[in-house]
Amino acid sequence: MMPSLFIAHGAPLLAIEDNSYTQALNDLPNLLPRRPRAIVMFSAHWESFTQEVGVMETFPTIHDFGGFPQALYEIQYPAKGDQEIAEETVALLQAAGVPVSLNQSRGLDHGHWVVLRKVYPDADVPVVSLSVNPNLTVEQQYTIGKALSPLRAKDVLIIGSGSTIHNFSYLDMRETSGGAFEWSLQFEEWLKETLTDWNVTDLAQYRALAPHAEKAVPAYGSEHFVPLIYAMGAADDERTAKRLHMSFRYGSLSHTIWQFGQAE
Repeated sequence: MMPSLFIAHGAPLLAIEDNSYTQALNDLPNLLPRRPRAIVMFSAHWESFTQEVGVMETFPTIHDFGGFPQALYEIQYPAKGDQEIAEETVALLQAAGVPVSLNQSRGLDHGHWVVLRKVYPDADVPVVSLSVNPNLTVEQQYTIGKALSPLRAKDVLIIGSGSTIHNFSYLDMRETSGGAFEWSLQFEEWLKETLTDWNVTDLAQYRALAPHAEKAVPAYGSEHFVPLIYAMGAADDERTAKRLHMSFRYGSLSHTIWQFGQAE
């Protein structure tokens, strides 16, 4: 049984950097029970009011950012799609009563390929891309992830790509040593306790209960937090959570990896 994962995609620079976080991403395949047949992946950078499931013969690489080194714009990640898994994903969502449509034109944005390039650098694992909807409740987002749980039994790796803390107003661009603001640590530790206890009730009220939630997840930027909920819901049948990595950049931009479900 594959676990599901939440992986922070950080800043696009991660794609060309070598640090403790990128090394943790490099090591992820060694923690999985086997090589996945395909990856079903939610990206914070694909927002849609209706759940979309993306599949193409070969995905083009979207460079959806500006002001970075030229080397980033030259990166290509030509992952193949998986039509069968995409259609099964659509069917599972429909069976759960989730409005869904198949998208056959959108490439992989940096929320997808920055992570995937570090985990499977040869782009040799097929991908099915999924949008996120930050306007849904936590319970609704969890339900979408839960609907996809049967895919894990078919060696499909479900990944949510975003960031547990993502607020440009609180980035200290001078801080590159990995130090973290105290409020960032407090938010992450509340999240660790809540996820480890599988306390979906408290998680659904994180804006009221989590310390410094207004800084960590601004109302206008929750799209980066919600991939965590999808990934968690996908392991509802096992309800185990483990934080595999945590580090920081710019004082508050968190690099976290969460595993949901036990890897055999």
